[in-house]
Formats: sequence, C-alpha cells, structure tokens
Amino acid sequence: MSMSEFERQQNEEGRTAPLSTHWHGHDLPADFSEEDLDFAQELDTLFSVDEEDLPPYFVQTLLEAESPRFRLLEPGFEQKTRARVFRRLNLHPRLFERKRPTFASIVNALPARRMLLTVGAAVMLFMVCTVMMTSQSFALGMDIMLRHSHSGVMQVVRPPTEVRGQSTVQEADASLPAQMTLVGAQQMLHFPMYLPQSIPDDYSLDSLYMYQSTDQSWADGPILELNYTYSEPGVTPDGTGRIAIREFKPKENVFQVVERGAAYPLNVDQMGQAEAIYIDGQWMTHNHFSHVWVFGQRSELIFQRDGIVFWIVGDQRDGMDQSALMNIATSLQALNIDRILHISEHIYSVTQLVGDSTGLFTGDIIAVYPEDNLTGP
Repeated sequence: MSMSEFERQQNEEGRTAPLSTHWHGHDLPADFSEEDLDFAQELDTLFSVDEEDLPPYFVQTLLEAESPRFRLLEPGFEQKTRARVFRRLNLHPRLFERKRPTFASIVNALPARRMLLTVGAAVMLFMVCTVMMTSQSFALGMDIMLRHSHSGVMQVVRPPTEVRGQSTVQEADASLPAQMTLVGAQQMLHFPMYLPQSIPDDYSLDSLYMYQSTDQSWADGPILELNYTYSEPGVTPDGTGRIAIREFKPKENVFQVVERGAAYPLNVDQMGQAEAIYIDGQWMTHNHFSHVWVFGQRSELIFQRDGIVFWIVGDQRDGMDQSALMNIATSLQALNIDRILHISEHIYSVTQLVGDSTGLFTGDIIAVYPEDNLTGP
C-alpha cells in the first residue's frame, strides 16, 4: 500500500467511523479523544496485535512501565537542574542584567567622576552647537573632493549673495617683462609646467598667460593659463571654439561653486574622493545683480596630478564633452626644458598679468577655506 492510499484510507475511516466507547471489544478511557482514536486506528493498520505483529520494544515498554526511567518529572525539576549546574560551575544565577542602566544611575554610581562627566557634557554641547552653526558651509565645501588634493566642488541650491569681486586685469609691473619665454615663466612658477600631448584636431595653442592677484592667497605662486583656438579654415565653430587649461598649486582648500546637480565625480575611490570632477554649465550674470546657472554650453573638468590642480574648460557645442576633456587631462605631461630651444618663441611666449584672466574662466565663483579657519569660506 502506498502512502497516498494509506492516507486516503485513513481519511475515509476518520470520516465514517464515529467516536465510540468500545473498540476491538475493549472499553476506551473516559478522556480518550478523537485524535487518540485516530492514532489507535493507525497503529492497528500498521501492527496486528492478534497476529503478534507488534511494534519494536512493545513488550519491553509494557513490562518496564514501573521503571524509574519512565517516571514523571517532579515539579520544579528544570529549576533544580539549572541551579545545580550553575552551582557546580561557580556561575552567578543571573548572567545578564535585565534592567538597562540609565544616565542618572551611571552618574550616581560614579560620584567621584560626576564633575568630569559634567564638563565633558558641556564640551560636547559646545561642539554640537559649533557644528550646527558651520555645518552648511563646511558640508557644502566638502561636497565633492578631488583625490590627493585641496580642491573640489561645492554645490549650492542658489548662488552666494556675497561674492568678492575679482581683480581687474592689469599689465604686470613695469620692472618685469610683459612677455617672457617658457624658461623664464618656469623659473617664476612654483611647480613644473604641464602641456597636453593630445589636443582635438584643428585646435592650436594661441596664447599663454601667467598671473597672480595682489590679494591671491589660495594659490602657491602664479597661475598658468593655456588657451587653444579652433583654426580650421572656412569653418565656424558652433560654440566658442576655444579650450583653456588653468594650472595652479593650491595652498588652501579651493572649491568651484556650482549649482547642485551640475557636477558629478569620476572614478570615485573607497574614501569617496574622485579622480576627476566634471561640471556641466556655468554661472551667467543676470540683471547685473544675480547669477543664473546655464546648462549645456560650457564644460569643465577638474583634474589633479602631482599636487597640481588643472581646470580644463571647453564648449559642449564644439564636441568638448566629458570624454574629450578627460583625454586632454590624461595626456598632460611635465614640460621638458631641454626641448624649449626647438619651439617657436613667438607662439610659446608667456604674457604676464596682474589680476585675473578675461577668458573662459570669467564669471567663475570659487570658495576658499583657509587651513586655520573653519568658520566659513
């Protein structure tokens, strides 16, 4: 008989056989339930007592019914066994405290340190208040951090209302030459000059500027700017047709201020720092009093190499998207001074300025966090 047939037979017997006080000529106990009768019927189908087809150890079980092993446990047996085991192992009856300690109970338990706890709580309260006062500007300043650099991007919902104006562009001191060679410019810079080895077709180096504002304290030494111009004859670019690269060595934390959602990191490591940061758009002056962020035109890539920060700017309408700017950034190499003599001095002469450039970086807003000042940018 299969299990399915056996179960079907049991179900049929359970439905047809009413509960009776007699079964196989024997009186059933008064507390015999319907489940007990089903169990007895199931045993009867498996083992026939009349034919001496008995379950294993059936006779031994009946004969040893008075054995102490089958005696019912006395009340409290579990508690007595637990107490005996704990006593033998030298354990405390209660391993874990059920009641959770409160701050007041801790203070009362340590009366000698009550003054220390009070002072510590006051200090923590002061720190929390300080963080709440400066959290907005500080958190925004660390919004996207460039790897191994003091630079990044600060994303804001609306442009800052109090922006210090940039210095006007002026010619350099008359005692210094307005035009100088790359060798002379390299001697004034506090970092090695980098030139890209890969530039999109029909773009050529048009001019180089080196400038430093009189109140510029966030850069270590002058800033170098390279300007490339689209020069294919008879073709008018859809955008500005220009590419600019700004190189500087940051002395403090310098962040580009952009509209939230306009910048995103590239190749972020486990520490949350990015290999590069791409920015879509720029600030445009509106009504001479406010700034409006414009998407889809200017593109910018913030890159770092050997402690030098590069701001690379192009125009998306000319095809200067993220991948094009990244190709320029990865091709940057330090200038080999030994090869300067083989380069035309007319093309690669450097113009020295005081103030800021009037090129593709006009209108940028930067936030500077001094190393010794955390009150704000």
